[in-house]
Amino acid sequence: MAAAARARMSGDGELAESRGGATIVGDGGGGGAQDLDGAAAALAAQSRSLRNSLISLALFFALIAALLLAVPGLDAAADRIAHASVAWTAAGVLLEVLSCLGYVVLFDLVFGRIAGAGGGRALGSRLSLAELAVNSVVSVSGLAGIALGAWVLRARGVSVDRIARRSVLIFMLTSAVNVAAVALIGLPMWLGLLPGSEDPLLTLAPALAAIAAIAGTLALAAWARRTARSRARREGRAAVALTALSGGVFDALATIRARDRRLLGAVGYWLFDNLVLYVCLRAFGRAPSPAAVAMAYLVGMLANSVPVPGGFLAVEGGLVGMLLAFGARPASVVIAAVVVYRAISLWVPALIGSIAFLSLRGELGAPAPPPPSRRSGR
Repeated sequence: MAAAARARMSGDGELAESRGGATIVGDGGGGGAQDLDGAAAALAAQSRSLRNSLISLALFFALIAALLLAVPGLDAAADRIAHASVAWTAAGVLLEVLSCLGYVVLFDLVFGRIAGAGGGRALGSRLSLAELAVNSVVSVSGLAGIALGAWVLRARGVSVDRIARRSVLIFMLTSAVNVAAVALIGLPMWLGLLPGSEDPLLTLAPALAAIAAIAGTLALAAWARRTARSRARREGRAAVALTALSGGVFDALATIRARDRRLLGAVGYWLFDNLVLYVCLRAFGRAPSPAAVAMAYLVGMLANSVPVPGGFLAVEGGLVGMLLAFGARPASVVIAAVVVYRAISLWVPALIGSIAFLSLRGELGAPAPPPPSRRSGR
C-alpha cells in the first residue's frame, strides 16, 4: 500500500506532494472540454446568484434605513449615522481594501502556482477577489467563495484532489487566525492583562472553546489520515474527502512552520477587517479598547456561519450584543457603528470582487493549457 500523503515546502514556498517516494510537481490536470462546459455553466449559475444576492444586499440596507427612521428608539442611531466622522469612515473603507489585499496575498500562497499555470498570475488575483465578492453576500463561513474557486480551477485543468486539498488548506489558514486570536486575547483579558471584561463567559469560555477546536481539528485530521490509509477507503469520493481533510490540515501546519511572509495575508485579512469595526466606533466618538472590540468582533462574527445571505441580521445582532456586553455605550452609537461597519465590510469586497468575477467569464472561454508534467520517483 502506498504511503500516505505528506506535505513539505519546496524551494519557492509552494507545497509539493510526496507519495511513496514519488514527488509530484504541478497538477494532475485533465479537465477537458466537458469539464470546461460544466464549469462555465456553474459559473453562469453563480453569476446569477451573485447578481441576486447583490440586489438582496441593496434591499437589506434599504430596509435597515427604513427601520432606523421608522422604529421608535432607533431614530437616534439614524441621526448619529448622518453625523459620522467622514475621516474615520474613509479610514474604514481603506482598511477594508487592505483586508481584501490580505486575502489576495494568502490566495497566492495557497493557489499561486496552480492558478498561474492555468492562466497567469492575474487569474489568481481576480479569482481571489471574486471569492471575496461571493463570500460577502453568501454566508456559510467563506465556503461559497471556495466553491467558486474550485469550479474555475477545475475548468483550467486542475485535478479534483488537489483543489480539495488546497481548499481545505486556505480555509484552515483563515480559520486558524480567528481561532488563535480568540485564545490569545480571551485568556489575557480574563486574567486582567488586557482591558475589556473579566467575565469568564465572555473571555475564558470562548478561549477554552478555541483551544478545544484546535485540538479537535488536529485529532480529526489524524483520524482522517489513518482512515484514508485503510484498504476499504482507498478509492472513491470518501477517499478524496478524507485525504483532502488530513492533507489540508497538515499542509497548514507545514505552511505555518515554513514562515512564508505571505502568511501575513491571513493575519491582515482578519486584522484589517477587525479594525474597520473599531474605526467605525471611533467615527461616533469614543470606542472600547481595541482588544475589547477584537473580542466582541470574534465572538459576534460567529453568526456569520448562519446560512443566510451575508449573515443578514444574525451578524448585526451578534456584533451589537457583544459590543454592549463589552461595555460599548450608548446603544444608539453601537447600532450606528455596526450598520456602517457592515456597509463597508460587505460593499467594498462585493463591488471590487464583482468586477473581478465578471472578468472570469472570459477566462473560461479560452482552452485550458496542457497539464504540467509529472516526475515519478519509480
